[in-house]
Amino acid sequence: MHINDLELFIAVAKLGSFSKAAESLDTRRALVSRRIADLEKHLGAPLFIRTTRAMSLTPNGEQFLEQVEPLVNQLRNAAHVMRNDQAEVQGRVRIGLIPFTDRLLDKYIAEFVTKYPNVQLDIFMVNGGYKELARLGLDFVLDTGTLDDSGFIAKKLGTLNLKLFASPLYIDKAADIHDVTDLEHHSFIGSRSINGMVDTKLKMGDQTIEVKYNIITNELNSLYSFCLAGAGISMLPYSIAAEAIASGKLVSVLPEIESTPIDTFLVYPSRKHMTAAAKLFADTIVDMATSLIETETGYYKEAKNDAKTEFKKA
Repeated sequence: MHINDLELFIAVAKLGSFSKAAESLDTRRALVSRRIADLEKHLGAPLFIRTTRAMSLTPNGEQFLEQVEPLVNQLRNAAHVMRNDQAEVQGRVRIGLIPFTDRLLDKYIAEFVTKYPNVQLDIFMVNGGYKELARLGLDFVLDTGTLDDSGFIAKKLGTLNLKLFASPLYIDKAADIHDVTDLEHHSFIGSRSINGMVDTKLKMGDQTIEVKYNIITNELNSLYSFCLAGAGISMLPYSIAAEAIASGKLVSVLPEIESTPIDTFLVYPSRKHMTAAAKLFADTIVDMATSLIETETGYYKEAKNDAKTEFKKA
């Protein structure tokens, strides 16, 4: 029994098909299928239930996965250390990022791959957040909001407070904004949650108002782009809007108020079974989040100190 066969088995078990496993490991589907068949023959028991639409583990397959996955991870890590005199970290890290976090992480990712050239980052943009962990066979996912699955481990990275932003293109042609009640007469760009719901009640501090969405999108990049173009007011984290604010492309609307806090998490199946490369990059994300939260907190305090700010048409 070869470790490569076990790695193929784990990939098929995690991704649910020979094709996806072959793609993730940069090999051919026929080779994966043949190697799994040889492994089942060697073990004397079927590992997968095969149908025309999907694959799933047999009870023997589930037991085998539970036993061999931690062993393969340990062997892989040991091999990495032995191949490098100075224990240089190497390997592939599969990361899930919710939309727009790639822009927040870009400089950290660039610094990481420069420092660790033998680590390959395989990045997936996932709208489903941590629920994509098993389907895509990811090492971890950066996610926000409420986590309702106790089967995963979540490390809290910090808390964000969303604020209202708009382009001067919109502000110049819209009605004056003196307080929260004025927002009822303005156009908003809203986001659709993973479950397809759209909340028309905007919660800002201790106030709740009904808003009108002229545009609804399920993708944060689009929401940000439409806001820049002057389509309406959007609720965004300051860290996303910071560059546009500095260049004057976006302005803060009623900066003294903010949304209900939103928690951010690094979600993973088990840190114990992470590769050295995955652990190292996870630590990089933790450091990034610390810096990001400090920047956000400073902006929030500054905005609250200027509670009399109003935005009117020029």
